Order: sequence, then structure tokens, then C-alpha cells
Amino acid sequence: MRTAPWTLLEEVLPEADHHSRHERHVHASAEDVARAIERYVVGRDSSHLVRLLIRMRGLRIPSGPIRDVLKRSGFTVLAERPGEEIVAGTTGRFWTLREQANMEAPLDLEDFHAFERPGWAKAAMTLRIEQRSDGSSTLVTETRVLCMDERARRRFAPYWALIRVFSGWIRRDLLGGIARIAESGS
Repeated sequence: MRTAPWTLLEEVLPEADHHSRHERHVHASAEDVARAIERYVVGRDSSHLVRLLIRMRGLRIPSGPIRDVLKRSGFTVLAERPGEEIVAGTTGRFWTLREQANMEAPLDLEDFHAFERPGWAKAAMTLRIEQRSDGSSTLVTETRVLCMDERARRRFAPYWALIRVFSGWIRRDLLGGIARIAESGS
């Protein structure tokens, strides 16, 4: 039996009704990948397809580094091991037409853990760097969603079925953009 979480995401949201995980092998050190995460800008480094998907949702293309984009999107950084893993979370009724208006950023990890509003869900996303023995890295993104009750589960399930593929494209594009920056050494 595991006594301590092996990732910060495990500590933030150990259980989930829905999850997705994507990873990318990066031919760069963990330090280079960590620097690339800080330099990545959606409006500059994402693909045209991802920018189109964002616009189709009626959203503006985010500018600035990932941390700023998360904060402006209703997320709070809940846990971090600098250079290794960052976990951000939010709460909301993500399936509504006005998703952003139905999200509330938690104040901190304690607030996120205590959240239990009926009809809502909480979500956590991680970016984690795993150093490989050959000096390269694996960059991982994982998203977990926990619905607060059966009503939220019934509403979230069809939304997840619809957006999961598009969300996966966005996550893989994010990993690819970070990898390109890290591997170029710029």
C-alpha cells in the first residue's frame, strides 16, 4: 500500500470520474523542458488548428506564459515542485454553454479539497517532467475531473464524450510546442 503520493496530481485529486493522459518524449534535459514550459505562449507556439479550436469555443487566443493563461482561465496553481511538476485546478459546471461564467478558481489547495458543491465538478491538470536515464525527458499532461454528485456526473459525461478528442489534440499540441522549444535550445 502506497503511503505517500507519487505525483502532486495524486495529492491534489487522487480520485476522478474522468481523466485523460498524454505524454511526449523530449530530446532535452528536464531543466531545458522546465525552461521551455515557462517560455511557451499559446498564441505564438500552438498550431493553427489549436487556435481555431479555441476560437470555435468563442474564446480569445491566450497570450502570455502558461501560468498567466491558467489564472485568466479560472485555474489556480495548487501544487508545484519547481522544474518537475505543476498542478492547477478549478471548479465549475464545465458542460454549460457559458463555461467560463460557471467556473470558480479555488483560493488554494485546502479550498479545492473542501469543495463539495452539488451539481458541480472539480478538475485538476498537471504538467510533469520525468527525467530519463539517457538524459532526455518525458513530458506528461494529465487531466482529472471529479463530479460532486450523480447529477453532475450525468451532465458531465456527454460533454466529456464530445470534447475529449479536441481536448486531447490541444494537450498533444501543448506537449509538442514545449518539446520544440526545449529541443531547439532557444
